[in-house]
Amino acid sequence: MALSGTLKDFGIADIFQLIGNQQKSGQLVLQNETDRVDIIFFDGNVIAASEKNRKTNRFLGAMLVRADLVKAEKLEEALVQQKRSLKRLGDILIEMGAISEGHLSEMARLQTSETVYRLFEWKSGTYEFTQRDVDPGNKSFDPIRAETILLEGFRRTDEWPSVQRALPSLDATVRRLKPVAPDSGHDDSSDPMALVASRPGARHDTIYNLAAEPDRTLQKIADLSRMGDFEAFKVIRDLVANGNFALVAPARGGRAAMKELAAGGRAFARSGWLFRLVLGLACFFGTMAGLRKLLTEPEGIVARKAMRRSAGAHLIARDQLLRLESALEVYRLEHGEYPAALHALVEAQLIGERELMYPYDRAYPYRRSGNGFVLLPPLD
Repeated sequence: MALSGTLKDFGIADIFQLIGNQQKSGQLVLQNETDRVDIIFFDGNVIAASEKNRKTNRFLGAMLVRADLVKAEKLEEALVQQKRSLKRLGDILIEMGAISEGHLSEMARLQTSETVYRLFEWKSGTYEFTQRDVDPGNKSFDPIRAETILLEGFRRTDEWPSVQRALPSLDATVRRLKPVAPDSGHDDSSDPMALVASRPGARHDTIYNLAAEPDRTLQKIADLSRMGDFEAFKVIRDLVANGNFALVAPARGGRAAMKELAAGGRAFARSGWLFRLVLGLACFFGTMAGLRKLLTEPEGIVARKAMRRSAGAHLIARDQLLRLESALEVYRLEHGEYPAALHALVEAQLIGERELMYPYDRAYPYRRSGNGFVLLPPLD
């Protein structure tokens, strides 16, 4: 059977349904302007999928490291061996004792399924299916049924926008508020559709337990869960809606810089950069504090007028804008939308009253627009 054409004439779902119903074996090649995906079918089931322009964070090795299944140094060692031996990376990791066959099979299946599900986002492109004999013997996971791919693909297409709206930043963290209620249903992780009928389930318990570490971002929780981004984020959304979790906006501005500095402090210290960077930040924040005092105390009134158009005023304004933007994002996480006026941030105790003025005697122009906002410094 030879099958080719454009996705506008014959969609992804139609192609998978045809190959699955007729239980064909062969290779399906899909291309659009930016990528090419090759999918291998055996008796109508998917046994492999590869991307020509696969992002580095979607490589199997990177997924294993992010899921804390393989240490980064072990992966580097395995990659060196792979270049010399041309063996499969998974086989090398197993031989090294770096990972179990079960965990490798689980992640290989996840990588393949996530590659296929992303195809449902394609709006245009071409396809070509070539029927040929396929040997499934060397695959590390059970074939994925075309029917399962269709059901899950449609579900993701329907639900993904609502998940994205509920979780605007994957750099956010969560605060646990109350435990997940006992599960009275059955949660079969091998059947994605069973998850819909079972709320809460074992996956909710998994995500709740992974959030015990307070500084884990939503993306890190998803990586550790080994469920795939969509399923993990959907469970997080459910737990937020049920009151089990509270979203905590990511740190911005100076606090974010200090957090990143702390995370990479040891590496900087080895090269002597840590001391210089800390000293530079201390000088910056000291200067900011001095300028703020000069502009707000009574004896600084004359200086305030003189500095309105100076570099110092603009420096303070930039600091204010960063804090206002952070407060607006926190307000959106807590209320589901941006405030109608900036004064709502003061009422929510996210900022002080004087932070609304530039520098401290003129209001910032602000308006809410659609799903975003416009925040600008006053014109000099």
